[in-house]
Amino acid sequence: MKKHFRKALLLFLCFFSLQMWAQEKQISGEVTGQDGMPLPGVSVFVKNTSVGTVTNFDGEFSLNVPDQSNNVLVFSFLGYTTKEVKVGDKNQFKVTLETDQEALDEVVVTALGIKREKKALGYAVQSLESEKLLEGNQTNMVNGLQGKVSGVTVANSGGAPGSSSVILIRGGTSITGNNQPLIVVDGIPIDNSTNPSNEVASANRASDINPEDIENISVLKGPAAAALYGIQAAEGAVIITTKKGKAGMSTISYSGSVSFDQVLGTPDIQTQYGQGRQLVDEEGNITYEPDSEFSWGEPIPSGTQTYNHLEDFYETAVTQNHNVSYSGGTEKSQLYLSAGDLSQEGVVEGTSYDKTSLKLNTSTKFNEDLTIGGSANYIVTETNSTKQGNVSGSSYSSLLSYPANVDIYDYLNEDGSQKRFFQEQRFDNPYWSLENSPNNDKVHRLLGILSLDYNFLDHFNVSYKLGTDYYNEFSKRVTADGSLIENREDGAISQFQKDYRRTTSNFILSYNQDITEDFNVNALVGNSVEDLRTHYTYTSGVGFQAPGIYSIANIKQADQRISEVINRKRIVGLFGEIKLSWKDALFLNATGRNDWSSTLPADKRSFFYPSVGASALVTDLFKNAGKDITSPNGLTYLKLRTTWARVGKDAPIGFLESNLGTNINGLASSAYTWTGVAVGNPDLEPEFTDSYEFGFDSRFFENRVGLDMSFYYSKSDNQILQGIRVPPTAGTFLATLNGGSIINKGIEAFLSVKVLPKTSDFQWNMTYNFGLNDSKVDDLPGMLNEVYLSDSWTFNGTAAGAAILDGSLFGLRGYRPTKNDSGQVLVESNGLPGREAAIFPDVNRIPEWTLGITNNMSYKNFNLSFLFDIVQGVDVYNATESALVFYGLSPKTLDRGETTVIDGVNANGEPNTIEVRKDQEYYQNYYSRIADNFVEDGSFARLRYVTLSYNLPSTFLDKLKIADAQFYVTGRNLLTITDYSGVDPEVNTFGAGISGAGSTGIDNLGTPGTQGVDLGLKFKF
Repeated sequence: MKKHFRKALLLFLCFFSLQMWAQEKQISGEVTGQDGMPLPGVSVFVKNTSVGTVTNFDGEFSLNVPDQSNNVLVFSFLGYTTKEVKVGDKNQFKVTLETDQEALDEVVVTALGIKREKKALGYAVQSLESEKLLEGNQTNMVNGLQGKVSGVTVANSGGAPGSSSVILIRGGTSITGNNQPLIVVDGIPIDNSTNPSNEVASANRASDINPEDIENISVLKGPAAAALYGIQAAEGAVIITTKKGKAGMSTISYSGSVSFDQVLGTPDIQTQYGQGRQLVDEEGNITYEPDSEFSWGEPIPSGTQTYNHLEDFYETAVTQNHNVSYSGGTEKSQLYLSAGDLSQEGVVEGTSYDKTSLKLNTSTKFNEDLTIGGSANYIVTETNSTKQGNVSGSSYSSLLSYPANVDIYDYLNEDGSQKRFFQEQRFDNPYWSLENSPNNDKVHRLLGILSLDYNFLDHFNVSYKLGTDYYNEFSKRVTADGSLIENREDGAISQFQKDYRRTTSNFILSYNQDITEDFNVNALVGNSVEDLRTHYTYTSGVGFQAPGIYSIANIKQADQRISEVINRKRIVGLFGEIKLSWKDALFLNATGRNDWSSTLPADKRSFFYPSVGASALVTDLFKNAGKDITSPNGLTYLKLRTTWARVGKDAPIGFLESNLGTNINGLASSAYTWTGVAVGNPDLEPEFTDSYEFGFDSRFFENRVGLDMSFYYSKSDNQILQGIRVPPTAGTFLATLNGGSIINKGIEAFLSVKVLPKTSDFQWNMTYNFGLNDSKVDDLPGMLNEVYLSDSWTFNGTAAGAAILDGSLFGLRGYRPTKNDSGQVLVESNGLPGREAAIFPDVNRIPEWTLGITNNMSYKNFNLSFLFDIVQGVDVYNATESALVFYGLSPKTLDRGETTVIDGVNANGEPNTIEVRKDQEYYQNYYSRIADNFVEDGSFARLRYVTLSYNLPSTFLDKLKIADAQFYVTGRNLLTITDYSGVDPEVNTFGAGISGAGSTGIDNLGTPGTQGVDLGLKFKF
């Protein structure tokens, strides 16, 4: 694949570098603003040709043009009026661009890819331009949003290559459903799912998008902003606009970097006690059995070599990232082409993530009214992983099973078979697993869009988009023959193939007209059809017939298991919007959408949801009334906004009917019978979210200071709850039902400060992104006081993520000491309490508030940017420490042999006075299994990145015929301040594959997060 990519890249560069003209002359010049300051990045091109360039950091340009007297140069730049200058016989030009007052009104991309003036919106929208997204050099575009958008929380799942990230906007609205926002690329929704796997760190599909291809991102926060998308965007939407060709600028750009990463750290371990288990006789005397995987043995003799297996397991990972693109065109046709290649090594030997991306974006204007465009993005990703968590074959849990005095590298016998280091070993050496038991994923993905835009009858426009998101995924998990895992000695295999196709059709008819001089009407109606088809094939088997051939065909048919799942879903929507404006200062906006979903009962699959919003430019209203309340040293701009909206959510596929299967048990017939596990619910209804929002946007001191704030409240009723355990009398174990509600309320603030005036050589800009959110479970059906997700059970089943009644949507359930009716710990006759399942109403696994502080400084050719990310009021369950305690590796167990008295009462209510010894039984059967002992404050402050860049001077670049070049160095995760005792408080071991309450804030034997440094180069010609 790499060889073909390099050949394609070479042809790509050669083809688009050729520009042939019979006779040329060189011209040069400088472009400034009205204040005399140079304007970098101004587009300069010869009218009606593809010949052009852009100004450098000093506003200078140099260009070879056809030697024709009638040539006209066109100068264009966002926020300034376009200017045309005749070339004639001149060779030097000094051009001044005037500020475009209309362009100062920020335009953002909203629902369905519709561009709107930000001042006219009644809800919060925050945009992020390409250069801001790329700061920090994140290869997953979701991680690029960390700390840069108020009200947005991003949690990655560790340092494994290609691992997924969860993105939450204003908390979550669903107890068991999807809480992540809709991802939209160029107006077409795409899949951002993650395979539900607690074995390996699976990727989320949004990571397939190459960040280098993104022009900007608009984050639509909450139901009001995304109302036109309907059921798909109850959690808000992330609107991605990709790069397009620009008229008159034929440019080739390259960006490349090499990165070096290491884990943030590993847990501390004790090396005083070695291999063995404790044996206690009737008199309480302790002897030791050395044949064990535990570290509860005798003290290690002085001079004995010891090992830190966790620390030694991780190595420095190297990543290369290369991207090349071409952009060009005329005023009628534009073309953008790009190719990207990412090769990421993992911090665990043999793990990797590789992504190759090819992008084409083109549009042609056939006349003044008709434009047709198309785009295609082909992506191939390959991932090699190691198993993690507490699953069988996990590298991390195997590491814990090797005491500090056992050489983990001595794992092979003379005949090449795997060596046991104790007689009853039933797990594999992690290095043997890396070499012999591969875990591979490969995805081929195509995103394609065709678009048409037509203006007619002066005030009408028709736009149509047809898009497809198609990918094929093949995943394979192998346990090699020679394994020590019970029932896996002859090997095992499990694999699945997934074919995903999502086809979206959007038709919009819009109308825009000034009814009077002061009054404007902007309206649209549209239709949306989405067809989703997925095809899963699962195969598994035990026992390879021929050693070393890891194929399902190498397993006897009787030992194979095959299943197939075909899903289809269709959503049809009709929507409309009307926006009224008065004097371009007072706006009223209303939307309505009706959806029909195939996953709901026929009599309930149609549901309608509206929104109403208003905004007022207070400063303009006062100006219109003849009283200006602005001043150069005070208020510059003030806008008020408010919105109410309602959105719905439909049911998942296949939850209306009960599951049937064959050969459920030995007595079952070969016919289809009810499995008795999950019963369908033919009476399911959609869940709805009502949202209220108020906010303001203000600017001061001639736009040098800006403050945007939002206050919101939402309630999500009639939850669709999946996998709810019901009494055996119901005839099933799990059910799906309606009931329960979630309340979210919070505050968002975005503060921007331009510290120094534009005339200063030294520039310093600061932004603050603040978000405060409370996600509370307000109601649950029947007698339920919690809903937990079994896929998030931690080591030894001590705890799981759960939604808690009258507590957090992102709460916890687990085991704690048995208590009496008075809430006192009830101690038994052996001096230890019993254990009982309980909920933790005070635990909240997402932050109460976040603050991202970004600084950008520049002086001449040097630029410095850094992000300080503060996350407060978040709890983390440290199941990794629970496992360390269980195995006897935790430094907490160094007090073994000491005694303690548990604070509690006996059965008679009297204070407990029984001393218990802190031995293996105490730590393994009591302390390590009590979830209370491992809930910690996960608040932190992190220096997310620091980037120092240098723009090469134009005098040097002119000699190389290069328009722009930059070197940079970036440091990531350089400093973390936290009281969390684990390696990384920013943790989500099970990843984005667990929906609803999820596994955010659960640290469970996953690959630690990483810190690193990037060296990069960018140039353009």
